[in-house]
Amino acid sequence: MHDDLQQYPTENIVLILSKLPEFLRESMMRSRLQDLCSKDLKAQEEFIDSILSGLSLAEKESLRKVIRTWLGIVSSLERNKIMTIFAAFINIYEKDPTLCERDYFAVLFEAYQSAEENQRIILRDCLLEALFNQYQGRQIMLSLPQEVRSALALL
Repeated sequence: MHDDLQQYPTENIVLILSKLPEFLRESMMRSRLQDLCSKDLKAQEEFIDSILSGLSLAEKESLRKVIRTWLGIVSSLERNKIMTIFAAFINIYEKDPTLCERDYFAVLFEAYQSAEENQRIILRDCLLEALFNQYQGRQIMLSLPQEVRSALALL
């Protein structure tokens, strides 16, 4: 167990963040997202990969709290920062489309659907823009599960 915790420290971070009061969780996550946006693309992808690895091991209720907060923070960032975050996620998804099959993706999708309408619009519009800025954006978009494309009002 100890080795697992060291291999995936993000699981601990998700658990810790989920137990914090909302204002502290939001402050810490906002700071980390600002840091992420200032990194180069390779560092962004490595950072996101480590988070995704840890999310795979986190409990669903902890994930719900953290992802709901994350979506709220991302939707409140400057558009260029949202695009930076989404571009890095898209690059990772392009390399591994099975991300949509993981448990945390279902939690992310549920949180997106239950977000306020203005947040969903901001997130959807930025995702679309980030997709269309990708070399094979249309193919990437078509590779998303149908329920995701429908919820995002894509094709």
